[in-house]
Amino acid sequence: MVDFSKRLNKKKIEKKVNPIDIYETVDRKSDTGPLRPAQTEILESWYNQRKEERDLIVKLHTGEGKTLVGLLILQSVINSNEGPCLYVCPNIYLVSQVCAEAEKFGIGYCTIGKEGIPNDFISGEKILITHAQKLFNGLSIFGINNSFTKVGTIILDDSHTCIDTIKDAFSISIDKKENTNLYNSLISLFEDDLREQGEGSFLDITYGNYDTLLTVPYWSWYDKKSEVLDILSKHNGDNQVKFSWPLLKDSIEHYTCYITSSKIEISPYYPNVNDFPTFSKAQHRILMSATTQDDSFFIKGLDFNINSVQNPLVTTRQKWSGEKMIIVPSLIHDNLDRDLIVTKFSQASFKSFGSVALVPSTRKAHQYKAAGAVIADSQNIVEEIDKIKNKNFEKLLVINNRYDGIDLPDEDCRILIIDSIPYFNSLSDRYEEVCRPSSEIMNKRIAQKIEQGLGRGVRGEKDYCVIIIIGSDLVKFIRSIDSRKYFSAQTKKQIDIGLSIAEMTKEDEAEENQNHFNIVISLMKQSVGRDESWKQYYVDEMDSIIDYTTKSSLYEKLAIEREIEKDFLLNDYESACKKLQEYIDKYCSDELEKGWYLQQLARFYYKTDRIMSNDMQKAAFKNNNQLLKPKSGIAYKKVSYINQNRLAKVRDFLVQFQNYGELQLATNEILDNLSFGINSNKFESSLQKVGEMLGFISQRPDKDIRKGPDNLWCGVENHYFIFECKNEVSDNREEINKHEAGQMNSHCAWFKSEYGDNVSVSRFLIIPTKNLSYQADFEHDVKIIRKGKMRDLKRNIKHFIDNLHSYSLPDISDDTLQKLLSEHHLDIEDLKIRYSENYYHKTK
Repeated sequence: MVDFSKRLNKKKIEKKVNPIDIYETVDRKSDTGPLRPAQTEILESWYNQRKEERDLIVKLHTGEGKTLVGLLILQSVINSNEGPCLYVCPNIYLVSQVCAEAEKFGIGYCTIGKEGIPNDFISGEKILITHAQKLFNGLSIFGINNSFTKVGTIILDDSHTCIDTIKDAFSISIDKKENTNLYNSLISLFEDDLREQGEGSFLDITYGNYDTLLTVPYWSWYDKKSEVLDILSKHNGDNQVKFSWPLLKDSIEHYTCYITSSKIEISPYYPNVNDFPTFSKAQHRILMSATTQDDSFFIKGLDFNINSVQNPLVTTRQKWSGEKMIIVPSLIHDNLDRDLIVTKFSQASFKSFGSVALVPSTRKAHQYKAAGAVIADSQNIVEEIDKIKNKNFEKLLVINNRYDGIDLPDEDCRILIIDSIPYFNSLSDRYEEVCRPSSEIMNKRIAQKIEQGLGRGVRGEKDYCVIIIIGSDLVKFIRSIDSRKYFSAQTKKQIDIGLSIAEMTKEDEAEENQNHFNIVISLMKQSVGRDESWKQYYVDEMDSIIDYTTKSSLYEKLAIEREIEKDFLLNDYESACKKLQEYIDKYCSDELEKGWYLQQLARFYYKTDRIMSNDMQKAAFKNNNQLLKPKSGIAYKKVSYINQNRLAKVRDFLVQFQNYGELQLATNEILDNLSFGINSNKFESSLQKVGEMLGFISQRPDKDIRKGPDNLWCGVENHYFIFECKNEVSDNREEINKHEAGQMNSHCAWFKSEYGDNVSVSRFLIIPTKNLSYQADFEHDVKIIRKGKMRDLKRNIKHFIDNLHSYSLPDISDDTLQKLLSEHHLDIEDLKIRYSENYYHKTK
């Protein structure tokens, strides 16, 4: 063998350290071209100006090759003898893709095998490519606390997803079916505490029929922490416990517990990434992020400083990337509702390209399946996506609650349906969403999920896709000025184009009675058929973006929250309480948000001053009754209709909207959520709003004081309406069981104890069946509202609102309102009898 190195000048065999030079010398495949301009710009900026920064965020448009950028940066670090270097993918499925990229471009790498962490990584010779779950778990091969594997530079790809992975690493999720004993042990321990928070809700959980969520009060959790640890320690070898146990066992007091009929989640208030020092103590930490993503959450979730988040490494060459034609059918015409779009596209077949729908729940997915679409679940999702990639485009593919990690470029997806607001997966997120509907933090997280979904079908600069938006809650979110502000500049402009398209179709509509669905088809053809005028219109509009950077007002808030939680974790309770009170005084003007943070303050005080803690919890509950009910001090406030005018109350509801369009959007969302199968909290909230819309004083006693019926309306002449809602019961249920009848009886008895015998009241049970079990009985006159009657009520309310379009909402006369209410069968007497029916008591 010839030793060519002896013939070379020593300087020439020195390793290249400039990533651009590295790219020119690696043994990449012949089908690879030069670096893209955006890649070159990022790499030059990093090498010449930013490589010494400890924390750095790199932002690139989707499809601009951020994986290669990350690999070249790490190879530069290795060539500089500053390894080891770690590339972390958001999930195990993407590891193989990144490895394939490394092979394609001739970059040395290694992975974790049976032998453990490779020596090539430890010695700093090769990049180790792994996934977030491997790094972030209590039994991590990289170690936790003070025993860990040191890293020179670590890159987190798709870093927003990694934040969720870190939270999951700290959390225990106990599935009732898989670990019944552990589930039941915790239920038994906290039964009395949960009953205090809501006896009806606890019974729903016990009987397993509903999607009810209860939270164990922090005071009960703290007082019984030893018992909790004893129960969990007996199961610390179970798969559902063992990966989190090392992180949880010595800090259980900083956790909370959420319970449904199917699972229990134990999760921390503050997932401390510093427990994973391979990441937290790395010499350099680089986060890869899409240009559409808001990086505020890196401050609290990954312990990044504000400066690094405010000054990411971005390309200045492009304001936007890819083409998205957003179509909102319901804004084109009222009859293009969600049900129609679901049915039409589920029955359609597109031969030359793929079509995909993203839905937030299994129940919504089943509607597509019933109409002919294919459903991807956790078992078959890889197989079904492979079919699309292999050009099998026969049916619409429906993906349930997955908004990231799925890439469908070019012909794989030319039509993408985004159906309804995404759901949060964890119980802690669901609880926070219910408690903080007006929160900037929660709305940004929702917007982020939506943007992730919008990006599934457009994966490069030249890629294009038609995106159809359905579901009244999602349409309202993207259309509302209050919530649209949470999107990136690029997405906001794409939404604006979509809203403009809807207006254009109305202006250009030639025939009043034409098939409005054909308008949607025509628009789709203009995108898929590459209509030149559409393409140029889109480019002109997108190029008009002035400020394309993603800014956030959350930076300072999240940094303060992080410091407050750290103080509390370090047992500096006085400092934590003082800082949190200052935070509330400075930032919390919204009542619901103020309540949320007062509950945190009450939790802080519980260790040192329990009287103060209960006072704070009372104040929190007063501001926001979705929060924990305090131990004492809550009294029910009765309602009556004395000196109230129903028509004035109807007008009060109408004038809270700026115009008829806003009223119509809100009404559509309310009525959509007033459906069987919808989450019970959304259903009951919508029923309360319907009461207000129809001029009643409307309450939710079960939520307000954790006693009484789900909904209570008070009408003219002090006539009351009691509603007990069982809308989540299966459509196939044959009868009303003894438990449900007992709940109805209990709530009727509560009403009697509060209001006496001498009031007029109508009692309704909302449930899919009118058959009462032989073993059950009602102690009062109860009527049943089933699907058909509910549908009639919703239709009449919709027609009532539709007929208001020609009026100025503040100026509608009493005569007009009364006439419209009567015409649409919404008078008091109609509501008493028209929308309900008698139950049938089964015999043996």
